[in-house]
Amino acid sequence: MLISFNDPKQTHYIVFQLFVFLFFALFRNLLICIMSLRSVQQLINSMSGAEKRYFKQRAGSGHAERDYLQMFELLCEEGKPDAELWKKVEEVFDPMALDSVSRYLMEQLTDCLIRLKINKDPVFQLYQGIMQVKVLQERSLQAESDKKLAKLRQKASELEQPSIQYIAYRLQLDRWNASGFARISDQELVEQQMKARELLKGMNYIQDHYSLFEMMKYRLLQGGQILAESDKKKLNDLMLSELVLMAGKHQNNFTTQKLHLLFQSYFLTTIGDFESAISTYYALNKVFEDHLHLLDHPPLDYLAALDGILNSLRRVGKWHDMDYYLGKLTQLDQAIYPEYFRFQVRKSIAIYTLNKQVAEGDFTGSLELISQLDRDVISSYYRLNEEKQWELYFFISVVYYRSGLLKKAHGYLAAALQRHTLQANWLVCKAARLLDMIIYYEQGDTAYLEYEIRSYNRFFKKEKRTLLKSEELVLRLFQYKPSIMRKAIPQVQANKLRRLLEDIQADKYEQQLLAYFDFREWVTLQVSDRC
Repeated sequence: MLISFNDPKQTHYIVFQLFVFLFFALFRNLLICIMSLRSVQQLINSMSGAEKRYFKQRAGSGHAERDYLQMFELLCEEGKPDAELWKKVEEVFDPMALDSVSRYLMEQLTDCLIRLKINKDPVFQLYQGIMQVKVLQERSLQAESDKKLAKLRQKASELEQPSIQYIAYRLQLDRWNASGFARISDQELVEQQMKARELLKGMNYIQDHYSLFEMMKYRLLQGGQILAESDKKKLNDLMLSELVLMAGKHQNNFTTQKLHLLFQSYFLTTIGDFESAISTYYALNKVFEDHLHLLDHPPLDYLAALDGILNSLRRVGKWHDMDYYLGKLTQLDQAIYPEYFRFQVRKSIAIYTLNKQVAEGDFTGSLELISQLDRDVISSYYRLNEEKQWELYFFISVVYYRSGLLKKAHGYLAAALQRHTLQANWLVCKAARLLDMIIYYEQGDTAYLEYEIRSYNRFFKKEKRTLLKSEELVLRLFQYKPSIMRKAIPQVQANKLRRLLEDIQADKYEQQLLAYFDFREWVTLQVSDRC
């Protein structure tokens, strides 16, 4: 097709197409820049003050270094709204260079954090050792590389790192092959090959365990929690596969024990068998305590296990048993671990301590704990574990609500709703929304309450999800008694609420939500006082 620029219509059309193309190209580049900057900002926000100082000390003085250091300083400024921050970045940097500067800064930051990690994490030291061996082999320093490999294999075996062990054996075999197997006997070669093969078999077994655990979490996160006996069917095949896996021949080491007990405890908690889950978590805790030298740095798995134990204990109301495991959490708040991990530990301690104090009616103690709580514990590293952040905001709100300070309670719930994404599968999000509606109800804001009820149903019933009976209970109370000033609920509706209360009492799955807030107690009070 020939294009005629003598035709005004055709010329205008071509110009318009070019304009559209350039607009979308610029928009795409801007979007990429923003995403890149957000990633850098998130990484900077996860760094401690000491890590930031170390990064600035290592930075050079060239032109490129000045650019990325300037961006680093800008993104370090906390408390600024995103719009104001992006505007300042655009004023300082050439839009065409923005993406390259942010990517370079990301590389420098990760390099800096890796250097710091190598100094403290023995597993990172093993990976560094593998790289050193590669360099030695490339430069034909065979004797030095063989010595290094022998030490690496020994250390990897002590730390139960089969993947690194295998890489070390593979590097040794590759080196022998490259040298024409000089001075290597047939027996030595076969022994090395058999050891490498056994490591691969063990790694496959561990991978099968990880696959089952990951699939179970995926189904629960994507398909929703187990809310009834019929829902258990979607996990039966995984449970059977796990039993078959454990029945086979396998190495009984720290990793396999940990994965087996993690799977069992998570499964039992999910199906509402909290007593059995607690027993399994106790066994898991013993495995961790017997292998403290094998814990990751920082020990995120151990923290997750302690969170799981405390979560199960609160669901069955064993509040006195929580003190021992709160003490275990306190022991994890050590200077040898990175700051972001220590703040996650402190958040867990605050959450379960407040939960325990509220359950025991110690509102004076819980108010005192909140007043003593470091503001940084609430606000720092809030994106690392958003579910935990939701819980922290929620239990602070519960304390203020129980103490009659409705405005403060609503303030923390509003902060959670504004700063974090609502997740349909997180029970704490349901509890937070329900408590927020209760506060609106008690304040007599019925107009906004109606909007909130519609919004709640629309969000938590999407994708054909069903509500728990406890949720239905609160929503029905709002329907039967739309104003707290109303003196009585009609007897027919009151009887329906009482029957629903009885059903909730007999349903173990309801305890998952009631562990956050006893909505039964609140509705019972409304029904008994107002009928």
